[in-house]
Amino acid sequence: MKKIVWLTGSRGFVGSYVSRALLNSGYEVKFLTNSPTDNNELIYADFSNRSQIKHVIERHGAPDTFIHLGWGNVYEPHHECHINENVQDGINLIDEFYNAGVKRILLIGSSSEYGDRQGLLKENHLPTGEVNNYVKGKIALAKYGLESAEKINRIFIHIRLFYTYGAGQKHNSLINQLFQNSIQGDEMSLSPCEHYRDYIHVSEAAEGISRITNVEQSGIINLGSGNVILLKDFVKLFWDELGADSEKLVFGSHDVPTLEQIQPKSYADLSILKNRTNWTPSLTIEDGIKKTVEQLRLSV
Repeated sequence: MKKIVWLTGSRGFVGSYVSRALLNSGYEVKFLTNSPTDNNELIYADFSNRSQIKHVIERHGAPDTFIHLGWGNVYEPHHECHINENVQDGINLIDEFYNAGVKRILLIGSSSEYGDRQGLLKENHLPTGEVNNYVKGKIALAKYGLESAEKINRIFIHIRLFYTYGAGQKHNSLINQLFQNSIQGDEMSLSPCEHYRDYIHVSEAAEGISRITNVEQSGIINLGSGNVILLKDFVKLFWDELGADSEKLVFGSHDVPTLEQIQPKSYADLSILKNRTNWTPSLTIEDGIKKTVEQLRLSV
């Protein structure tokens, strides 16, 4: 019998890849959304309404694993909803899925939860510096889930996902802007790009999440590449793969966006990921960029 996984956020960038990875791994996957829809492939429930959540679980049958990837207003990190509605909706989902007998819940978080901490980031590290409401909400919900699972002897895993890139990001993402400007032969004006990122290709992020659905121990797990690259160098590699004119790549023409997360030179410790899944990402940044460009060109 196939194991059953329920997933929120399946229509987002990462979620669409996670959906495919789960299906390719042989899971039966159901997609849960809190947005009213006529799409018969999606199950709708108002996440603020526990009775609705309970009803849809009873109607469709409880899964083996529930993955909560969906999260409102992710592009507005200072919005109050992150510490109010998003946390309460998450609590409702956690409670009702555990009440229904679900064994394992995964919450997808972010490397931003480390704040401006530098160097090798281990799961037991607390954030340093200022953190936004998005980070506060993720940390609060993860704490609730871990404590709840311990009380009733279930599994709760909080995945801290690092910077994910690939084809399919929002239209105004850096990658899409680079791609469009290269096609049009336009100049690409950027900030100094002097910050760092641990980049993981979205296909490997999805593969990692799929593998973590088999983990039998609660806790926090980093999911990144375990390497760091200067954003400027990433952009240059991407621009070069596009075959664009290097003279049209202009750094420092404007300031870093005000909503940009502080990105110190830090990267994921993958020891726990490797120990619990016997797997770590292996795609190089060069191969990941090549794969992304190939997919972008196919989408035109």
